[in-house]
Amino acid sequence: MPKSLLLVLAAAVVLAAGGCATTGDPKAGGLFGWSEAKAQQRQSEARAALEQEELRGAELKAEKQRLQSQINTKKRQLDDLKKKSSASSGGPSPAEQAEMRRLEQEIDQMTRQSLVLMDL
Repeated sequence: MPKSLLLVLAAAVVLAAGGCATTGDPKAGGLFGWSEAKAQQRQSEARAALEQEELRGAELKAEKQRLQSQINTKKRQLDDLKKKSSASSGGPSPAEQAEMRRLEQEIDQMTRQSLVLMDL
């Protein structure tokens, strides 16, 4: 093989290897295309995304607990109103009935919100 052809082939190999894009993913980079700096960057981004998701999960858990506390409070109010109205001789007044319906609707709405939070 002539020297000029060997030089051209060697130059082509060097240019091909040097022209490859590097990646931080060892599965995609192959032997020559892998970059430790890009891998560290990719890992750092993955850790940051995980921390964001953990923070979001904690926020959702706190919101669910807040809703559950409100539901329990509304249920106690409804129970107290029912006891009060059943103790009276004529049964619940129209105002008490309206208040009971309002409390029941609020409990239902908060319960649905709580169930949605559980699905997230």
